[in-house]
Amino acid sequence: MKLSDFDVSLKIYPDKAKGWGGGVYYPRNAKLEEINDDSNSHYLRQLEGENTLITSKCWTETEVTGFGIYTYVNSPVFSYKTGLNDGRWTITFYNPDKEAMCLNCYADEVLQIKDLEVAPKSTMEASFINCSIHEVTTLQFFASDSAECEEKSLEHTFCIRDISYEEVKKTADEGDQKGKPTIFLASDSTVQSYEPFYYPQTGWGQVFIDYVCPSEPLEDYLPPDHCYPQCHVYERNSVRVENRSIGARSARSFIDEGKWDALLKRARRGDYVLLQWAHNDATAVRPNRYVSPGEFDSFLMKYIDSCKSRGIYPVLVTPVSRRNCDEHDGEFVLSFGEYRDVMLQVADREKVPCVDLCKMSNDYLKEIGSEEAKALYLWCPSGAYPEGAYADGVSDNTHLQEYGAKIYARMVAKALLSMEGYSEIDRLKAYLNIDAIPEKKKITVIPKEVDLETPTGFALQELIIEDKVANFLLVWNDVKGAVSYNVYRKGSVDFQFFPLRSITAQEKMQSIVLPFRLPAADVYQVKVTAVFEDGKESNPSRIIEFRA
Repeated sequence: MKLSDFDVSLKIYPDKAKGWGGGVYYPRNAKLEEINDDSNSHYLRQLEGENTLITSKCWTETEVTGFGIYTYVNSPVFSYKTGLNDGRWTITFYNPDKEAMCLNCYADEVLQIKDLEVAPKSTMEASFINCSIHEVTTLQFFASDSAECEEKSLEHTFCIRDISYEEVKKTADEGDQKGKPTIFLASDSTVQSYEPFYYPQTGWGQVFIDYVCPSEPLEDYLPPDHCYPQCHVYERNSVRVENRSIGARSARSFIDEGKWDALLKRARRGDYVLLQWAHNDATAVRPNRYVSPGEFDSFLMKYIDSCKSRGIYPVLVTPVSRRNCDEHDGEFVLSFGEYRDVMLQVADREKVPCVDLCKMSNDYLKEIGSEEAKALYLWCPSGAYPEGAYADGVSDNTHLQEYGAKIYARMVAKALLSMEGYSEIDRLKAYLNIDAIPEKKKITVIPKEVDLETPTGFALQELIIEDKVANFLLVWNDVKGAVSYNVYRKGSVDFQFFPLRSITAQEKMQSIVLPFRLPAADVYQVKVTAVFEDGKESNPSRIIEFRA
């Protein structure tokens, strides 16, 4: 392809981030400018022969709470009309410098080529498949830079020698067994599959297979792309369920991190995708994942349009309700109502099936009452599961334990079975069976003495290693009277624990799980203490050790 085949503009971030306002973080806004001989020509120059010289500037800013991490890139953007299709891009880089250079490529703002090391005076080719979610695909190339602010970042120059594109056509049975349909699940921690160490924590997507061809044998395995360890495939003879849900993600971050692109690479015409969002979209204190109710419609449309264009059937699922009666004087209030309303409106407008799990789960909680509801959510006494993550007990009104996950998974299956007016759902009904009624398991509690001032329920969740950084979530029970909490870490070569971060009691109440990060390539121990108004610090929680 020639440079003239693309519309080319310059993307820059000239203004500082506005920062926090009204409880929401506002990052830098991108600005698009023309590139010509009189303006910004040093960012893009056509050299003699086949080399296009590109100059880029890259830096990463982290907002004050440490949760919002933004990478900004000043460099040309190449736009090409692909339609909502899957396409293979092949990029040939040339490094004219005297030192090796790590080069990258965004496609539709998703990182597809990462830290490709190109030797000095050398050429290197890299390919990727991009499942476009826009009619026009954008490519942006840049050199890696570890700068933590714009002032410390440097301009880097490299060459693009060639860009090629070809549309990738999938057949219905490609990589499949006789066109066996797959039901994909894309959502957050309330749907995610969990490893045995976290039992009884269970996402409803983990047990949805119980109501899909239950008489057929079941095989449970990780998908071939090994995208992240929370992905599980539950396969029957006739159909499979692929749960690609992962905690702490929203409709925004699932796309930004490339997880939706990875799902689309796996999906085939005739497959289904159940989409449940809102839990993390509504968390304004987490900048990289927050989606305002006003933006939610546009994000849902990205999922719907990219499914429909590929012959995949989208099904919206409103968010499962929280057990929020404790904060509303014993009354169950509909969770995430604004987001639910948007999902219902979009479903009606776009003629897309929608399971109103939010209302169904809330109505059910009202029916059974606050105490019985604890059996659905992650409420476990100390000693109930002494060998797992929740050995010290846990009180969690958002996440589910196995019984609750089965109740809600069956609820979703029942709603699909009773749905009318959608031919694709009529075909899906042949695989669904809700004869099995969930039963509560009896648990044996091994009593232990509890220090009321020491944090209990301390557990690590969702350890993910990317870019030589370990990202993980920590959860623990609130301590009565605590004004803050101190989280400590200890590396393999440390002789003592060092502070990792302090969390205010208010911040802890706003989020069930809290994200942390550490450099990878070490064995770490972490613990947490409670701090009281008089400055007194409690005894530490149990110590968690993990390799990153």
